[in-house]
Amino acid sequence: MNEFQIMIHELRTKSGLSEDDFQKIVSSIKQPFDRVQVMNNTEGSLQGYNCNVCHNKGIVYMYHGNEIVSKDCECMKTRESLDRIKKSGLSNLLDKYTFDSYETGESFQKLIKGKAVNFLRTNAKWFFIGGQIGCGKSHICTAIVGELLKQGKQARYMQWRDDVVKLKSHANSYEYEFLIKPFKNAEVLYIDDLFKTRSGEFPTSADVNIAFEIINQRYINPDFITIISSERTISDMLKIDEAVVSRICEYAGEYTINISPDIHKNYRLRGVI
Repeated sequence: MNEFQIMIHELRTKSGLSEDDFQKIVSSIKQPFDRVQVMNNTEGSLQGYNCNVCHNKGIVYMYHGNEIVSKDCECMKTRESLDRIKKSGLSNLLDKYTFDSYETGESFQKLIKGKAVNFLRTNAKWFFIGGQIGCGKSHICTAIVGELLKQGKQARYMQWRDDVVKLKSHANSYEYEFLIKPFKNAEVLYIDDLFKTRSGEFPTSADVNIAFEIINQRYINPDFITIISSERTISDMLKIDEAVVSRICEYAGEYTINISPDIHKNYRLRGVI
């Protein structure tokens, strides 16, 4: 089997077409350029993300000298991110928590959405929102992540309270670096509920050390995008650790949002109070 036949076989496998339909396409190819064009335009069977480049095959074809070669399509990064997000439990929220579904009936909601929209428009790197429970912090952060995924960026979701427990349980094992590295080096990291603890408890020194390790690594890499939500305001978190919080404040800058405590801003309680 020559190089072209191997490529055709690979394309046939990924296209999902019947053998007869696929052969009709192959037999219609007259020129070398047409071969690559038809191969690239053939629809694939990958799901979960619609790519107009590879048409959901996950690979694109091109000429290298006189040979047809293939490479992974850029959409595979997005597909991998979506798969990780799905496994993290954020997948359902991406459909529910969008900019379109974010309510802006109150002035503080208009402020939050305006900041989030500008964050994306200006290609800023750090976004922080903290304070009142139930005011839409997770909603707006998830909406930002969803837009970044559409741009083809890779994202990692960190549910602070659950993931930090797992990291602490492996603190003295060889697995620790393997577990923390994806959070430190993700192109986009969303930390949900930073420093969340059981009611009345204070974050431990181990919690702070892990937060510093992740935040500092991202602080020194200007290409990383970091999105953080917390039930604590910046003032609250400064009482926990100034080194961590000062780095967040410096880089988030104008995209630092603190929502003052007000139970009437808790939209989970609408109709109850």
